[in-house]
Amino acid sequence: MSLFLEKKELFDGILLLTEEEIQNPVGVFERFFSDYRLHECRHNLWVMVKTCITTENDQFDSPEERANLLHRQKDFERLLEACTLLLKRPKKTPASPVSEPKAEK
Repeated sequence: MSLFLEKKELFDGILLLTEEEIQNPVGVFERFFSDYRLHECRHNLWVMVKTCITTENDQFDSPEERANLLHRQKDFERLLEACTLLLKRPKKTPASPVSEPKAEK
């Protein structure tokens, strides 16, 4: 069994982000997409999936496991697309405080 499945509590936590990145997770997306373009991410994901499916690998022997892998790959692509869209949106400026309307007498 995978260590990730054996130690769920540990691996469900934040392990790799710095304190600054925890405070500003959008910065992680910004840095990632400044290094990688979306087409490169798709290519890298596909190479990983193709390698898992086409090489001798007990973990992906069954058609169901291969189908699950392809599904997860699509989910990662959707996540990357959503991150890309978020980063392309104009940055919002902090809204000025809105005062409540005064009650009429």
